[in-house]
Amino acid sequence: MIKLTIGTNTERKTVMVNPKDNAKNVLTQQGINIDRTAMHLNGSLIPAVDLNNTFEGLGIADESEAMIIAVVKADSAQ
Repeated sequence: MIKLTIGTNTERKTVMVNPKDNAKNVLTQQGINIDRTAMHLNGSLIPAVDLNNTFEGLGIADESEAMIIAVVKADSAQ
């Protein structure tokens, strides 16, 4: 299991996830709306297409900790 900290502009929580879990599904299950967000995994930007990968596929090993941050893009951002 991976100890995953999920952060948004307004909240932060920690959940346990399986390395074979799909990142997008975990975020959805946790009530995180990923529309119009920039996603960062351990400080690195994740392209939207990579959110369909498992945590294992994203390079997060079992029995480790990770942080995924969803930052909502402002309407004025280009």
